[in-house]
Amino acid sequence: MATIIGNGSANRLLGTNFADLIRGLDGDDTLFGRGGNDTLFGGDDADRLWGHDGNDTLSGGEDNDRLYAGDGNDLLIDDEGDDFFDGGTGADRIWADEGNDTIVGGTGADQIYADEGNDRIDAGSEDDGVAAGEGNDYVVLGGGADLAIGGEGDDSLFGNLGNDTLIGNEGNDVLAGGLGHDIMTGGEGADRFIFTQGRDVIRDFDNGDDRIDVQQFNLSSWGAVRTQLIQQGDDVVFVYHGNTLRIEDTQIAQMDASDFIW
Repeated sequence: MATIIGNGSANRLLGTNFADLIRGLDGDDTLFGRGGNDTLFGGDDADRLWGHDGNDTLSGGEDNDRLYAGDGNDLLIDDEGDDFFDGGTGADRIWADEGNDTIVGGTGADQIYADEGNDRIDAGSEDDGVAAGEGNDYVVLGGGADLAIGGEGDDSLFGNLGNDTLIGNEGNDVLAGGLGHDIMTGGEGADRFIFTQGRDVIRDFDNGDDRIDVQQFNLSSWGAVRTQLIQQGDDVVFVYHGNTLRIEDTQIAQMDASDFIW
């Protein structure tokens, strides 16, 4: 393993086609791992790290860093700062610390953990897991069976093609399952559930606080919405042209126009 170490200036350090250890130290550094399973440490200041091929570990350090994993099953870590992460291709783990971060998972089954801050997360394709952390976060999932968990804050969680699980937690959240068969749990707060297609479930609808958005179906009034509701045991089911939304532990008699957006 080659060890390559910079200094307190802004360094440009290139690895080999083998497994390298590259340390930027202070300064606005640019580090390239190239081939091999590399370990890159940016250090303090605003650094740019490229892993390229291999199963790499990229650690940006403090300040506003940009981390690009490339191919492989990589680990991306950064300290406080408004950072950018790109997982590239592979099953990556991304750990973002405090700051308003932008995270792109890329291709592969990624695990993404964001800390405090207003983060924007694009999980990418395959079966991803996202824990957004504290802050007003915006999360978009891809084509897999994904899990997105918000934290304290007003989060927006958007599913996509797969059968997704969305959990808002504390705050006034927006949850949209997308095209698959999805499970949505708002948590504490006045939440908005968007239903567009599939066989979705709302686990914790709070009558009087939460609202259900069915604008996709072009219904013209509360009366038109009401005709699509049926009672099945303890649950209310919205049925429209083969699409169903199950609202658990709810009675039709408890619902009115204030519960829906059409």
